[in-house]
Amino acid sequence: MENQFEEKKEIPGPPPSKVSVRTMQSDINSIQESGGQAPQPYTTELGQGQKKETSAPEEISFQPAELESNISGYTGPEEPIFQPGAIISPLPPKQKPAQAEIGNKPKKKTSKVLITSIILILAAITAGAIYYFINKKQIAAPALTPPVIPPVAVAPALTPAPQYVSLLKTTSTLQEEKIVSILTLDNIKNALTDAASTTQANNLKEVILRNPDQSLVAFYKFIPVLLPEIKSEDIAAIFQENFTAMVFVDQNGVWPGYVAQLTSSSTLFQSQTSMKQNLEASASLQNIFLENTSPIVAVFKDGKAGNPTINTRYLVFPKTGAAINYGWVNDKLVISTSYAGLVEILKKLQ
Repeated sequence: MENQFEEKKEIPGPPPSKVSVRTMQSDINSIQESGGQAPQPYTTELGQGQKKETSAPEEISFQPAELESNISGYTGPEEPIFQPGAIISPLPPKQKPAQAEIGNKPKKKTSKVLITSIILILAAITAGAIYYFINKKQIAAPALTPPVIPPVAVAPALTPAPQYVSLLKTTSTLQEEKIVSILTLDNIKNALTDAASTTQANNLKEVILRNPDQSLVAFYKFIPVLLPEIKSEDIAAIFQENFTAMVFVDQNGVWPGYVAQLTSSSTLFQSQTSMKQNLEASASLQNIFLENTSPIVAVFKDGKAGNPTINTRYLVFPKTGAAINYGWVNDKLVISTSYAGLVEILKKLQ
């Protein structure tokens, strides 16, 4: 009995496993042998090595041999795990997506993403517009301070120089304007001397005296410079501002002369009386001459001049031809520093 038990333990081992190796050459041989059917794997036994003519294996199938055993409880043979010619899928059949799903699912997902993005963009634009209009109403625009523009200096409009009006009835053909920068005795004499320097002998020239601003020198300012004893207000009350100044040139020298007109409110008799007192009592009569000279110790005398003749008053000086002569032609006072000059003035005044 013991020997029988030992014999039962000695079960023979399984035969060597066979391994199917698929190569390019095996596929070619299989196609040739099967008459063009699907290629079959080349079968060889494990441990025998690969044939020298085979290239790198592309697919290896393992085919376990059918196991027959007398082992108690064994129900074999098992089905082979790898079927010859079967295509091994990397995923289970249930996990392979259907062809319809492959084409439809990405499109549906892209459409949903696009629609969602458009909705979000429109919502953001709407929210921004609402926020802008709300804040525009709540926040008042800051007051803009206008820039300070410095005032532009505007040059004063140039006032045209007053037109000179000669008091002579027949205006002299010779006229010259002179600017007196400051109304002084020397400046007056210089202006008259300059005007006479371009005048030939036995000619009478009108000299238009102007201030630096081109205004005419007024008579009530002019006479007090020559005769300081006479007040400006007295002259202004009797005579008009406009007057005519002249120079007469002859062989004896240059002789200034003047013509002034009474105002409309003045009377001739009162004016004659006032001027006789003020003029003949002055101690500065030599100022009327261009050259310094002293009068002869004497008094004014009556005289006549012109054609028709007028009553005059005169005072003789030592220099030949020098004499202060004055008289009235209607409402005009005539003053000359020589008798020859007085005659020339009366020719143009009468």
